[in-house]
Amino acid sequence: MTILYYEPLLQEDINWGTGLATKRNPGGGVLVGHQVGLQSFSVGQSYIEVTWDPPSVLSLSVATTTVAVPGAVAQDMVLASFSVALGGLLMFAQVTASNVVTVTIFNPTGAAINIGSGLLRVIVLRAGD
Repeated sequence: MTILYYEPLLQEDINWGTGLATKRNPGGGVLVGHQVGLQSFSVGQSYIEVTWDPPSVLSLSVATTTVAVPGAVAQDMVLASFSVALGGLLMFAQVTASNVVTVTIFNPTGAAINIGSGLLRVIVLRAGD
């Protein structure tokens, strides 16, 4: 398991998760707006990255894996991505126990799909306190 940190989009210290952004509009003028970064709501402001080689998923079947995410609790929201094209599979992720995220891939097609090994990334977002 690898824990990687990402940079805030504004490249500023945005302690409370918001910041005022001013950008030059390519069409002329200046765009000004408030921006909220995901890092403001994520558990530990990081994502977890693990290698996963899901088995071949039969038609109308699923494959699952679990990822340890320190601090994750049941009401939190989860974002997940896979470094390999899913080839028609649908991916879902949820906190299924304290500190545990379960990632599920579902095959809605009429044939088995084997996507091979890749990097699974998970970000857990705090639902609110």
